[in-house]
Amino acid sequence: MLGFRDLGAHYRKVRESRGYTMGDVTSDNLNKSQVSRFENGTQMLLLDGFMHAIKGLNMTASEFFLTIGNFEGGNLHRFGEKLQSYIVTQDIEGLKALILPKPRTKEKKIFNILAKCAIKDLSGRNVLTDEECLFIDKHLTDIEEWTVFDVNVFAMVLETLDINLVYQLGLDLLKKDKFYKKLPYNAHIVKRTVVNLYVHMILHRKFSYADVFEKKLEVLLKPNDTVERIAVSVFKKISCYRQDEKSEILTEIERDIQFLKTLDASALARKIEILLVNYT
Repeated sequence: MLGFRDLGAHYRKVRESRGYTMGDVTSDNLNKSQVSRFENGTQMLLLDGFMHAIKGLNMTASEFFLTIGNFEGGNLHRFGEKLQSYIVTQDIEGLKALILPKPRTKEKKIFNILAKCAIKDLSGRNVLTDEECLFIDKHLTDIEEWTVFDVNVFAMVLETLDINLVYQLGLDLLKKDKFYKKLPYNAHIVKRTVVNLYVHMILHRKFSYADVFEKKLEVLLKPNDTVERIAVSVFKKISCYRQDEKSEILTEIERDIQFLKTLDASALARKIEILLVNYT
C-alpha cells in the first residue's frame, strides 16, 4: 500500500499525464497550496479534500485507484494499446484473441464490446450480441458525469447504439463544456470523439446530424489539430459524394487518400478506405 508521500507523488504523475496544471484541479474546496503540499509529500489531504482532488482530475475514485501500482501498465492502458495496435495493422485474429468467453466484471464486458466494435469496423462483420448492445446502451445512458474513460468508450461503440441515441448523447457531451474547455487532455478526447460522431453520421447518411457536429468542430478544432482537420475535410467530400454522386468528387477523395499515404498518415488513409468499403 502507498504511504501518503507516495500517494501524493502518484497523484502528481496522473495529473501531469492528463495535461492538467495544479490550478486546473483546484476548487472552492481545495486550494493550490493544499495540492502542492500533498504532491510534495509534506501534508496528507483529509478524505473530503482527497475526493475533491480526484474529482479535479475528472476521474472517479475507482478509476484513480486502478492506476495505483500500474500507472504505465494498468488494465485500461494495456488493453487500449493492444486494441489500437491490432486496429492499425487490421489484425482481426488479434482482436478476436482479446475477447473473453465469460467476462465477469463491468470493465471486461466493456473491453469485449470494444474489441467486437473494432472487428465490425474493420471487417463489416457484426459479432456483438443483443445482450452486449443493451449493456453498453444502459451504461452510457445512466452516466451522470462523463469521465475520460466513458468518452473513449462512447467514441468506439457508436455502431452498437441507435443512431438517434448517438446523436443525443453527442449533444449531451458537448454541453459539458466544463469537462473539456479548459483541460487540454479532455479537450483532445472530446475533439476526437466529435470527429467520430461526424464520420458516423455521414456513413449512416444522417447528413443533417452530421451538419450539426461539423459546426461544432469548426469551433472546437484549432490549427494544430491536423489529423482531425484532415479527417473532417475528407469526410466532408464523402458527404457531398453520397448526396450528389458526382464522379469528380469521388476522384478527389481517391486523390486525398493517396496523398495521405505519402504523408506518413497511412493508418488514417487505410481506415478511410475500410470505412468506404464497409459502408457503401
